[in-house]
Amino acid sequence: MIPDSRCNRVYFSAKLPEACPKTYSGLIDILDLYGVPHSLLKRTKDIWCRDYMPIQNTEESFIAFGYRPDYLMDTRKHRATITDGYNAAVSNHFFNLSDFRHVIVDGGNLVHCGSKAIMTAKVFEENPWMDAEELCRLMRTRLDAEIIFLPWDTEEIFGHTDGLVRFIDEDTVLMTNYGQIDKRMAERFRRILKARFKNVAELHYKGRHSSEHSWAYINWLQTDRVLIIPKFGIPEDEQALEQISALMPDYKGRIEMVDATDLICHEGCLNCASWTVFDPKEDLPF
Repeated sequence: MIPDSRCNRVYFSAKLPEACPKTYSGLIDILDLYGVPHSLLKRTKDIWCRDYMPIQNTEESFIAFGYRPDYLMDTRKHRATITDGYNAAVSNHFFNLSDFRHVIVDGGNLVHCGSKAIMTAKVFEENPWMDAEELCRLMRTRLDAEIIFLPWDTEEIFGHTDGLVRFIDEDTVLMTNYGQIDKRMAERFRRILKARFKNVAELHYKGRHSSEHSWAYINWLQTDRVLIIPKFGIPEDEQALEQISALMPDYKGRIEMVDATDLICHEGCLNCASWTVFDPKEDLPF
């Protein structure tokens, strides 16, 4: 799979500018500053394009999984917001697609770097008609990656890994401040990650009580030219920037923060609201 650090084009749902004008405007200003091409996706039904758009598995091919999350199946209104990622991709002129819509996978539950990927075990709950071993084999084969499965914290309905852990490189991962949220679950995550990666870092914020938004700094938007971290006008903003900057020296001088206060209120952040791809036509020297 194409690592985030190689992605050189960003897409957003066409609904994002109206739903979250402050965040969208800030993102566009930063992307334009760094010369990162960006576009709006037509025929999308909500802003969370990371979840329903296909996974890029090679430089020119994509895998379209099914998107039917249980947390959107409860009412007709919620069901009406479900976008078919395969159809959306075709509508936006992506044609080299493998159709795996019979397998349910939210894009937010797949963080990856090269030959490794991390998912939560919620994927097994979402595909009850498939044997667990069969599902593991299919995911490994289609993604050509080792899949590390973390337990699903059922207190968090989405079960996505992009609000829990991100790759620094193929041997190093960064956990959000889960130790300040749920120490028991954090230890379970930590134990699994340390068995599979050389380095496991964790964000941590000063003070007795961290903000309800403090998990979201790890839900950054990463491209080859710039790393964009959300900010919320709280003390943790600078602490997050300092810690992430120290862990990602390759982005020295290329880390920016964007006001995401009108996005976080919708229960997601920058990675959730973006779809990053590697476009060979844009692969020009920086």
